Formats: sequence, C-alpha cells, structure tokens
Amino acid sequence: MTKKYKWFIVIFFFIFLTMHEADRFIISAVAPQVMDEFKVTYSQLGLVFSLTVLVAALLYPVWGYLYDRYSRKVLAGLAALIWGFTTIFNALSRTFGEFFATRLATGIDDAAPPGIYSLVADYFEPYSRGKALGILNASGPLGAIIGTILSLSIVSMGLSWRNAFFITGPIGVIIGILTFFVIKDIPRGSSEPELQNLLEEDIYKAKFSDLPRLLKNRSLILLYLQGFWGVFPWNAITFWFVTYMEKERGMAPDIVMVVMSLSLIAMVIGNLVAGVIGDWMFKKTKRGRAIFGAIVVFFSAVLIYLAIRARTNEEFMLFTILTAFEIPMAGPNVVAAITDITEPELRSSATGYLRFFENLGSAASPFLSGLLAESIGLGEAILWISVSTWLLCFVFFSLLAITIPRDVDRLRSLMKERAEKLKGG
Repeated sequence: MTKKYKWFIVIFFFIFLTMHEADRFIISAVAPQVMDEFKVTYSQLGLVFSLTVLVAALLYPVWGYLYDRYSRKVLAGLAALIWGFTTIFNALSRTFGEFFATRLATGIDDAAPPGIYSLVADYFEPYSRGKALGILNASGPLGAIIGTILSLSIVSMGLSWRNAFFITGPIGVIIGILTFFVIKDIPRGSSEPELQNLLEEDIYKAKFSDLPRLLKNRSLILLYLQGFWGVFPWNAITFWFVTYMEKERGMAPDIVMVVMSLSLIAMVIGNLVAGVIGDWMFKKTKRGRAIFGAIVVFFSAVLIYLAIRARTNEEFMLFTILTAFEIPMAGPNVVAAITDITEPELRSSATGYLRFFENLGSAASPFLSGLLAESIGLGEAILWISVSTWLLCFVFFSLLAITIPRDVDRLRSLMKERAEKLKGG
C-alpha cells in the first residue's frame, strides 16, 4: 500500500470515530434537559449510563474475536450502521422506559475500535504506530467538542435534545455504507518488519483456543487492570462535568461551552503529542510507553485535584484545560503497547478485552458518581474517584515497565520464526 493510502485510512477512521464519539457525548451534554423532561434523579440517569456501558462491555470480547477471524472492514461498517439506527430509535423515545431501552441498545455499536486499531496497526510499523493511533485517539475529544457544541446549540435555540440525535444517527448510516466501499482489508501482520513483503494473503487468523493465552500475558493483565480503573475518572468527567459546572459552580451555558471547547481542543493536542512522545520513548527503551503512562496518570491526579479545588472560575478554567491536555496521553500508548506484545491475529481480541475491562469500570463509574454526588456533592465525587483511581493506575504502569521488555522480545522472536517459514516456502 502507498504511504498516501495509509494516511487516508487513518483520516477516514478518524472521521468515523470522531462522529461516533460526538454521538456518544451528546447524551452527557444534554443530561440536565433529559433529567428535567423525564423527571429523574442523578442516580437514575447514572444507572442508564452504566447499564449502556455494561452492554458494550459484554459484547467487546465477542466483536474482538470476530474481527480477528473475519473481514475487519465489513464488521466496522456493520458497527457504524448499528450506531446510526440505534441512535435514531433513541431520539424517538417518548417515555423514560423507552429512553432506557433504546439507550441500552446504543451500547451494541461501540464495537468498532478494536477492529479499526488492529487494521491500522497492520498499515504502520511498530515505531510509527503511536502517531497513527494518537490521531485516532484524538477523535475522542474532538468528537466530544462536536457533540457538545451541537447539543448545547440545539438546546440554547429552544429545540429538543432529540434533534442532535437526528443529525448524528443518519451520519452513522452514511459512514457505515462508505466503509464497505472505500476501505481495503490487509493481511494481518503485514507491517511487522520481519514479515514485510512476505504476506500475499491473510493467513494468520485467530482460533478460539488462542484466546486464553491473552489472559496469561502478565503485561496485558497490567494493561487491563489500569484500563479498568483508569476509566473511572474518564467516565465521571465525561458524564457529569457539564452538569457539575452548571449546577455546582453556577456557570452560564455559554461559559460552559467555552470551557468544554478549550478543554477538548487541549485533549486533541494531548493525544497527538502523546503519540509522538510514545514512539520516541519506545525507540529509546522497550519500557518507554509504560514509563510515559506512569508519568501521565500521576500528573492527571494532581491536576484534577487543583481544578476541583480552585477557588475562582478563572483558576478552575486554567487547571481544567491543563488537566484536559494531560489525561488523554496514556491512551495511544496503551493501544500501541498491545500491538508491541500481541500477535497480529489476536490484536482485535486483545483490544476487545481491554475495552471489556474498561467498560466494566465505565459501567460502575457514572452510577457511583451520581450516588456519591447525592451525599457529598458532584464536584467532590468527581475529585475523589479521579485521584484515587489514577494513583492506582500509576502503580500498574510502574509494574508494566518491569514486565513488558520480555513480552516485546517474545513477539519479535515469533515474527522472525514466521518469516523464516514463509521464506522457506
């Protein structure tokens, strides 16, 4: 494949994931309006968020295995179609029961990332994957910007929050159709240095019996543990930060939009910077991505503490933007680390397991945050969930720095063995 087409793949999936994240983020941005319309509490709406994430969590290992067995572009396109139609159905709900049921259905469409990351990894060599994955990860905050601006703009014009979903739903359907026609599959392992120019067809595919090996890899287990705990603050912030600014800090909707927009732009930049730094540190040492992850989560805990404890809105805005720049930096390097230690035909499953554990944490976080908010306040709930879990992730990344060199060497040895077999006919 040409270099131009490789980056076309990245940009296409960047748009795919950006619009999907915009769709997901709308519900958190319009949470106050949804609560008012259906007359529900923090904990009730938090339960909806949590169960929706739980649906996605249970399906991730299934989708991951399917991506490792069958066409990744076809399955990614199918995920986009499901996203589009379930979003439209959610917008059509007229009672809280209908809203609850259709919102749960939207959890099915979170299946695209494992296959997309695996496919992109097969277009880029190990030392340049961080940059490509950093761009894909930047879709999260950029999508949140689009979702926030879209939803708050619609609400500020006096329109129903449903109109935002009537925009993003059809976009999902269009992207799904385009995925079938403009994306090309590539043999798994094509970008591994040892296998370059040796694979003419997709000969490496996962077997169900291979999956237990993933849970015996110590480095993967540490990545999964940090994934489970690391999403607690992410989801507390994602689902409740807009509501916190409006209801506890008393910030006007237009100021909230400014803070969120600047913060999400900072997250986009943070992802892009993280990909470059991660690749550079990985070139220097096999422990590089793990060391960088440990630094990131430690300072994330410090910055969120300073933001919530800020006495003035000006201080709050400053520390919130700095926090936003810092907290996404581990993400691209976690996914890149998975590709550094996992066979090409198991990377979707490995990422699917990561998403499974992340979503288990995500399922608990919104409900727990809402429950704590009713006793200690929303700001305090966000603060203590974030600080405690990020410091725990610091421990996991530190341990990962010890174990990961051995697993990197194991994969490189396996790729050399495969190359020798292919050259020998």
